[in-house]
Amino acid sequence: MSDNTKRITKATFLVVMATILSKLFGFFREVVLGAFYGTSYKLDSLIAAQLLPGVFFASILASFSTTFIPIYNEIVVKEGRQRANRFVNKALFLIVASAFFIAIIGFIFSPFIVDIIFKGFDLPKKQLTSQLMRITFFYIIFLGANYIFQGFLQSNENFVIPVLVGLPFNAIIILSAFLKDLFDIYAVAIAFVLGYLSMVIFQIPFAKKKGFKWELDFNINDEYLQKMFKLVLPVFIGSSVISLNSFVDRYLASYLQEGSISALNYADKLNGLVYGIFSASISAVIYPYLSRFFSSNQQEEFKKYLILSINSLILIMIPITFGVFILSNEIVQVVYERGAFNKKSTYLTSGALMFFSLGYLGYAVRDILSRTFYSIQDTLTPMKNGIFAVAVNIILNVILVKFLQHRGLALGTSIVAYVSVFLLLRSLIKRVGKIGLKSSLIVLLKAIFASVCMLIAIILAKKFVYITTPHLFLTRTINLAIQIFCGVISYSVVIYLLKVNEVKWLFENSKLVLSKFRDLVAK
Repeated sequence: MSDNTKRITKATFLVVMATILSKLFGFFREVVLGAFYGTSYKLDSLIAAQLLPGVFFASILASFSTTFIPIYNEIVVKEGRQRANRFVNKALFLIVASAFFIAIIGFIFSPFIVDIIFKGFDLPKKQLTSQLMRITFFYIIFLGANYIFQGFLQSNENFVIPVLVGLPFNAIIILSAFLKDLFDIYAVAIAFVLGYLSMVIFQIPFAKKKGFKWELDFNINDEYLQKMFKLVLPVFIGSSVISLNSFVDRYLASYLQEGSISALNYADKLNGLVYGIFSASISAVIYPYLSRFFSSNQQEEFKKYLILSINSLILIMIPITFGVFILSNEIVQVVYERGAFNKKSTYLTSGALMFFSLGYLGYAVRDILSRTFYSIQDTLTPMKNGIFAVAVNIILNVILVKFLQHRGLALGTSIVAYVSVFLLLRSLIKRVGKIGLKSSLIVLLKAIFASVCMLIAIILAKKFVYITTPHLFLTRTINLAIQIFCGVISYSVVIYLLKVNEVKWLFENSKLVLSKFRDLVAK
């Protein structure tokens, strides 16, 4: 196994672990906020106050991070790290200064923004929302800096710290909830600003260890800065059309039976947890490597590690798809079914989850391919394909919703994920030539066969193994865990016996992950 392969595999394992930890802590944050504020108008106001800075401007700033990585790697390859460090400082100055200016504008016009967007709010709720928005607007200053440092660290092969920034952030939000009696919901709003500041502070020592140095350089007349700004808009539009697709789904669901929108939302949250951990982790690790290989004209290495990432996703997503599809009802029962979330809610949500799960591999590979185009500094192709895919999705939704109700909307989303993959693959092959998809097809067939064996094991476990306890939740959890365990073991054994190379890499490196975790963070 090559050194690059070892580094990528180890880093991916570490990022997966860190992502799971971060997401669990984030879930705990939501539980705490729910315990203190429930579904009160105060929490509604806070969520509404974050809508503009948190959705619109955060998407723009995230787009800067996406375009930062390939340009930074290009500078390192062509002009060295000293020149790249000047680029980092210029990007930081420009983005932070721009975000500060926007925050001031937002602070001044928050009452007008709230009045326009949230017409349905009564006067007290509008006043509270505008006051909270005036606070939350300032976190975009630190959010912009956070994205730049994340891009810098990922480009320098520290992938864990950018994921772990969620830990201090969530800790500050959780602590703020306990100040409810003193500062009420305002404490949480301020905590969001301090939380994003903590993300920046948390990353600075690690960035310095990777060679970052502060330099005051206000000259923004830089060819690389100009290139970054040219690449940002297509990335932003491309990510926005996915949000538009989600909006269309919810709009069509509003004409269906009560609970359809909520069912789609609940199922979508589970989607992010199920496939997002692995997809985001693999793409975060592979992205800087791809941009570096492309910048240094290492075409074979570029194609090799692209296929490695696609094959890894196939091995992970295919069994997850089979497992979620057959266990969707049990998963929703364990995660959601309590209180007002009754059997009808479970039926609606599990139905959406089943059809969403069919697209897991498509979602994940689409993300990797989009990042691949970004790594070669082509942001227009993913944008164009994304717009076309959304148009196809809307047509499919209108057709499928008549036959499958809200499940048709989920199915349409899954189908379009594969349409996007096809379009992106076709464009990529035109751009860089053949990439070796034959090996991916072989891995796919082996993964499907192993997943069928896994499916049989799960069905047998459901039929012959059932443990009861005095508590319904505990009973459901134990039996679901047993079924998942049987599925994982059967899939792992079969896929290992089929001698898939990527599996060998996973097994070889999984033993080293825990021992290397501390060393990688220290670097």
